[in-house]
Amino acid sequence: MKPFSYSLALSLLLLTAATGAHAQTRRPVPGKPTPGKTTPKGRPGTGTKVAPPPAPIETAKRVEASADEDKPPLIITKVKLKDPVLVFYQQAGPPNAVQQLLMDEKTMGLLKTMPLEELVARREVFVDGLGNYDPPKGTTDAAKYRLTGVSLLANSEKRKSAPDGRSTYARLKVPSPGDLYVVRESAEEYRHFVSGPQKKGSRIDFSTNGLPGIDSVRAVYTLRKIDMSERGAGGGDIIR
Repeated sequence: MKPFSYSLALSLLLLTAATGAHAQTRRPVPGKPTPGKTTPKGRPGTGTKVAPPPAPIETAKRVEASADEDKPPLIITKVKLKDPVLVFYQQAGPPNAVQQLLMDEKTMGLLKTMPLEELVARREVFVDGLGNYDPPKGTTDAAKYRLTGVSLLANSEKRKSAPDGRSTYARLKVPSPGDLYVVRESAEEYRHFVSGPQKKGSRIDFSTNGLPGIDSVRAVYTLRKIDMSERGAGGGDIIR
């Protein structure tokens, strides 16, 4: 009987040890706090609200003296947009004005609620520049660069339908570090654009005023590298 008693005692001992080990390694039930531990406060959870990105801020204002004494000095400011898009705006009816507007993607909802005149007057909306300027003073190798319109930055991007159902837009590939340049200009050069044949492209009609209540616009430009032979025309490759 002794061998049997020893075997029974050994089996009970092993069973007790296994049960104790299982109890020690048992995982806590999800959703229930572990004894002796507190849940840290301030962790974001379901329903946490994220603050919207701030509106574009124009910085680094620079005043460039004009070569023509009769013209006011050129004021250039820098601006950065988180998700810039170029909107090819199409007016709903006569005079069928068109315009190329730059804005952040999150502000495109304004296209459904505002006419062109009000859009251009808003701080969040810029007009694709038509000018051709020397780069700001202090630019390295300034002779190799020009400030030109931003439309070429969207040439490789597919156009999509804008929220107003008439216009289209394309994303803007802004060269690093993402700076764009804003110049306050007379609206005279921008007010005569109307839609082309079959509402494709644009043409100039001097009898039309697409910006009747606007005296000046905030035109936006990008810094582009050009060949010396093209300096006067403003052509060249975009800095990537």
